[in-house]
Amino acid sequence: MEDFFDPSFLSELESLAALPPGHPASVPDLLPEKLAAFLDPRPDDGIPERLDEVGFAALSPALLAERTNVLMEICRQSGKTAPVQAVESFIVFFQALLPTLHEDAAPAIKGVFFRLVPTLIHIAYADFGDRDDARQEGRKALHDLETILIEISRVRLAPSESQLVFKSIDQLSAFIGAGDYALANEVISSRLLSIISRNRLTRALYRLMEVEVSIQIYLKERLGYSTPRVTIPHDYATLADYGPLRILSEEGLDGRTRRFVQVHLPDLPILRDIVLRLVPTGGAPNHDLRFDALGSAELDVPPGTYSLGLLYEPEGQG
Repeated sequence: MEDFFDPSFLSELESLAALPPGHPASVPDLLPEKLAAFLDPRPDDGIPERLDEVGFAALSPALLAERTNVLMEICRQSGKTAPVQAVESFIVFFQALLPTLHEDAAPAIKGVFFRLVPTLIHIAYADFGDRDDARQEGRKALHDLETILIEISRVRLAPSESQLVFKSIDQLSAFIGAGDYALANEVISSRLLSIISRNRLTRALYRLMEVEVSIQIYLKERLGYSTPRVTIPHDYATLADYGPLRILSEEGLDGRTRRFVQVHLPDLPILRDIVLRLVPTGGAPNHDLRFDALGSAELDVPPGTYSLGLLYEPEGQG
C-alpha cells in the first residue's frame, strides 16, 4: 500500500503521537446507569452480551443506527438544550459519516466514537463547563474532531500511519473527556489538521503534475503539440476519444450543442477542488473552469488556441 503521508509529514505525526496522553475521563463513574443503558444487551437487536468496542464495530448498519439513536435518546433525557444539541449534532454527524467510510478506516473510526460515548453522555448532562469560554472551546473541540474524522475517512492509510493518526485522535478524545478543551484544540487538533492539510496540498500538486505530464504526452501524440494546448473548435473531433483529456458534445432539448472538457484525474478524492485554466494567445483574459464530481466542465469559451494548466483550488478557499 502506498503511504498517504510524505516522510516529512510522517515525522511530524510521530512527534504528535508521542505527546503525553490526556487524563482519562471519569465519566463511567459519574453516570454508570446512563452508560449501561447504551451498553447493556437489547432484546430487539439479537446481541446477547454487553456491548464492547469490538461488538460495536461489528454491528450491521441498521443495528448501529439503532444503538446511536438509543444514545441520542439517553442524552436528550438530560433536558439541557444547548449541550444536548451539541452532542446530538456529533451523533448525527457520525451516523452520516458511516456509509462513506473506507473499509480499512471503518473499524478504527467506529472505535473512536465508541470510546467517546461516556464523554458524550457526560457533556449532555453536565455541559462543557460553567464558563462561556469553556463551552465555546468544547464545541470547537467536537467540531475539530468531526473535521479530522472526515479527512481520515477519505483516505487509505498504511498500518503504521493509521496507528499514529488514531493514537493522536485518542489523545484528543481523552483531553475532551477530561474537559481540557483548550489543550485539545491547541495541542492536538490544530496540529493534526495542519499536518493533514499540508500533506493533502503536497500530494494534490504532485498528482496534478503527473496528470499534466500525461496530457502533454497525449496531445503530442494526437495533435503534434509540443506543449499542453488545444485549438477550439479545430481539435474537437480529434479529442472526442477517451483519453487523459477528452472533449464531449451533448445536444440539449433546445437543439443547442454544448461542449464539455473531461480530464482523467486519478488519486484525487475531490475533483471539484481542481480548476482547468485556459490561457488564450494574444493576451486575452484567462478562463478558469472548475470540474464537477466527474472531472468534467462545460467548455464555453471563444474560438482560439489555449494553453492548459491545472490548479488545486478547494472551493471556499479563494
